[in-house]
Amino acid sequence: MMPAPEGPSRISTWLLARTVRAIIAFGFIILPFFFTWLKLSHLSIAEILQAISNASAIDYIWKGALIIYFFSWVWGCKFDVNLQEVVYIRVANAGVLPLRAFAIAGVIIAMGGVLLWVNTYPAFVVTLTVFTLIDHLAWRYLVGFLGPPIQTSRKYYENKLDYVELERLNIVVDEVAGSWKWWRNIMGLALIVAMLGLVYYEPKMDTVSIGGLQVSWQLLQALSILVWVVAMEAWIWYIRIRARISLNILQNLRSKYEFKAKVMPTV
Repeated sequence: MMPAPEGPSRISTWLLARTVRAIIAFGFIILPFFFTWLKLSHLSIAEILQAISNASAIDYIWKGALIIYFFSWVWGCKFDVNLQEVVYIRVANAGVLPLRAFAIAGVIIAMGGVLLWVNTYPAFVVTLTVFTLIDHLAWRYLVGFLGPPIQTSRKYYENKLDYVELERLNIVVDEVAGSWKWWRNIMGLALIVAMLGLVYYEPKMDTVSIGGLQVSWQLLQALSILVWVVAMEAWIWYIRIRARISLNILQNLRSKYEFKAKVMPTV
């Protein structure tokens, strides 16, 4: 366990947050424009407009799901950084990210680019499977990396008898490393298994009957992508918003009241 600092010197925390925000800005803002340019640079404006006009509902559902997932990732990462920055007293290595963290970020960014690049359902599902596994491993690395800052901050708040800030720290820890992440990942993998079934199952007809409606196999595949994105992102954003509201409530109460730890009676 790292020793508690003498005071809330948050320079290392601020430096780490700034570095992570820079990675997010580069990886999830600049690179998508780069991949878009690679795909469209050989087309004229007329050809691009023609491709848009010829797009089907399936194309819009698929690409719309990816747009939702992309922006949810960008805003979600920044949201998480903002939450953690306000509760950690200091972080390891003076706020400098280790090379392993940069490598993991690079792999995730690259796989995100591949998700945007592929244009067939089988290739997309395989890429999504790999991306999900890498994302899970990255999360486990993050939990380990944040272990010392969490313990340092907890020790500091306990020594200062700052119970409100201690509870705020616990809220952020649950948002970052709570057991809900495991259940969410299990749900995501279960949905991916169903998507893999849509890849390898060969229907005898081009359409399937769902509730009396005839749905094309390609539309069903596109809808499966949208369902995966909405289910995964709705869950994590519920946790994020709940954490933010809880932090704000505690901060508001702190500005009005003084809190003391409850002394349990001895038996």
